[in-house]
Amino acid sequence: MSDRGLKTNSSSDIRAVEAAAARWFVRLHDHPVSRETEAEFDAWLDQAAEHRECYMRCELVMAMGRGLATEAELQADIDFVAAIAAREAAAQERSRRFREKRSIWFSAAATVLLMVATGAYFFTHHVETQIYQTQVGEQRRVVLADHSTVTLNTDTVLTVKLSDQSRRIEMQRGEAFFSVAHDTSRPFEVIAAGGLVRAVGTEFGVQMKRDGVTVSVLEGAVVVLPKASDPVAGVPHLTANMAVSYRGGGGIGEVQAADVRRITAWREGKLVFDQVPLADAIAEFNRYSPRKVQVSSASVGSRPVSGVLQIGDMSSLRFLLQESLGLKLIDQGDTLLLQAAPESNETGDARR
Repeated sequence: MSDRGLKTNSSSDIRAVEAAAARWFVRLHDHPVSRETEAEFDAWLDQAAEHRECYMRCELVMAMGRGLATEAELQADIDFVAAIAAREAAAQERSRRFREKRSIWFSAAATVLLMVATGAYFFTHHVETQIYQTQVGEQRRVVLADHSTVTLNTDTVLTVKLSDQSRRIEMQRGEAFFSVAHDTSRPFEVIAAGGLVRAVGTEFGVQMKRDGVTVSVLEGAVVVLPKASDPVAGVPHLTANMAVSYRGGGGIGEVQAADVRRITAWREGKLVFDQVPLADAIAEFNRYSPRKVQVSSASVGSRPVSGVLQIGDMSSLRFLLQESLGLKLIDQGDTLLLQAAPESNETGDARR
């Protein structure tokens, strides 16, 4: 509703009708009324359509207070009735009894206005927050309220914040893979080490390491900003099978081919190595194991290795190292020391 619904001849006529409607509302709701008063009220309503319209606006406010009306456009009507109350408050010729009754109605109207304003703010700005975490060696898949999915790799902590206006993931550590539900009204953002990754509907992974963050896209496109506060406009998109690394708040590296095989493997519970230095392979294995393997020397760590291991499968790792590479694992309690066996030849590589 709005003032365009009133067809009176002047603004003074409108104000007079508004004031009369407010007075009738107070009289009818503050105490029992006689039949004569009801008849007088009915006669006033029948005098003009504007009388009935103004009075119904007053009733709408009370309906909202009782939870009987939920239309979003009623805010205009609440403002309308509040204006009537304000003008009534400024009137000079009112009896003490009527002022007391009117103040009660003002309080009710103010309460309704506060309820509406508070409710609107809550539903518009409420943020649903959840923290998800995995232990060393654990993986976890989570379906979010927007139907996006997040797969947490080992030793990962992240916070999910969803509202009607935004979707934001704040990564504290670890690695995660995101399958984002398409929603152009709410871009999907991942904050990691001060940088920002923004997507709409895509699949990508984010890995946090000591020397920076690597973003890999398997499907769709994302925007990567090494500093979250930087403007997004004009930043090139990272598309399928591309990857880039950055330092939080610092520079961004060159775009490279994404290691799709590695990402697919860990999501299936596997580790895949293809001619990588043994030290790097051991470091990756250690991410999933509470019991760490230490490499005794640079010469041992530099040996290339290829193979496929189940995550956390120490027996398979031992077989690869001892039987295929001729290395020796020495039990040191909390750790295992990897060193060359006296008879081993520290050259070449092994495949399983």
